[in-house]
Amino acid sequence: MIPLSFETPDGRCLHCGTHVTSRFCRVFGDEQRRVHRCTQCDTHVRISKGSAAGLDVDVPDPEVSEGRHGGEPA
Repeated sequence: MIPLSFETPDGRCLHCGTHVTSRFCRVFGDEQRRVHRCTQCDTHVRISKGSAAGLDVDVPDPEVSEGRHGGEPA
């Protein structure tokens, strides 16, 4: 059995605090199964490239970038 002590505290995203499943933590989280971004605060494209594991990815962040995936136009 997987030790739960290595998962994100209380099964929450470290960025926005949204609940994430243990499976999401295992699949998309970092080596300690911590989730840095989730589907509530990031796009599926960025998550699939590693943003949930805390990696910098080449896709613009929807919270700070203008465009169809986030941000408000000036």
